[in-house]
Amino acid sequence: MKKVNKNKIAKKVLKDEANALVTLSKKLGKKFEDFCDVILKCKGKIITIGLGKSGHIAAKFSATLSSTGTPSAFLHASEALHGDMGMIDKNDVVIFFSNSGETKELLLVIPLLKYLKLKILSVTGSDSSSLAKISHIHLNAGVKKEACPLNLTPTSSVITAMGLSDAIAITLLESRGFTSKDFAKSHPQGYLGKRLLKNVKNVMFTNKLPTISQNTLLLKAIDKISKCKFGVAIIINQNKSIVGIFTDGDLRRTLKANPNVTNIIVKDVMTKKPKCIEQDILAAEALTIMEESKISSLIVVDKNKKLIGLLTLNELIRSGI
Repeated sequence: MKKVNKNKIAKKVLKDEANALVTLSKKLGKKFEDFCDVILKCKGKIITIGLGKSGHIAAKFSATLSSTGTPSAFLHASEALHGDMGMIDKNDVVIFFSNSGETKELLLVIPLLKYLKLKILSVTGSDSSSLAKISHIHLNAGVKKEACPLNLTPTSSVITAMGLSDAIAITLLESRGFTSKDFAKSHPQGYLGKRLLKNVKNVMFTNKLPTISQNTLLLKAIDKISKCKFGVAIIINQNKSIVGIFTDGDLRRTLKANPNVTNIIVKDVMTKKPKCIEQDILAAEALTIMEESKISSLIVVDKNKKLIGLLTLNELIRSGI
């Protein structure tokens, strides 16, 4: 076995592939935008087709599209010639992946696509390839040299095609205004889905809530906050309706303005009309409200605006939201 410097080889491969991506990024232009626009305007689904390593890229691209708001399906080039063409609809857009752009199985699919008058897009390694010339829009992901020292094993060309497909997918994601909540709905049993699809009722506190009346002395309110350890006191009236909240921030502001707090009552220093939410909204939405309002607690109320719980930033973080 030949003795080699393994770390040196690995670093060169990674550097060569990284440089290939940088070079590709500099070539992006209007054709890339047009490519994305065709997908955005598609009224059906995106069919990705490839063979061999390009097939793996096409399959991964299709999976990424489907999970980020663009309906998609992968069609294996060989299977397409033996019955699977039936999955293609007249409203679909077809995207070919092929480094050479001359793969026979791919070219044999073209006549039917032309007959259906479908938009044909392609990602290949050559602008002069047959697939490039047949396509309505073609993107060149080619490289001058593979990271393989023999310039034979598909390495850098795989990375550029994969990187370009990711660039397309993320561009589409942002164009559609796709959010983490949308992503969670596509992955309801995944970690992110389970985390983001939790409702407020799943993470709110309902027992031993720090409630006080608005006529409570401030010093007693501080005792209540310390005892319940939520960092807030919820002020309610005789009907158990919310009239205010007293937070650590309110306490700091009060102490700064009043050296002597002995006779101060809560209603004079509380935050009136605090933000309240209902228990059936997503916990992720509640987190967004906290971030936008720069607060760390939300009062949870029922449809009659009666207190039923308290949601804290610490509990959201602890729950992995």
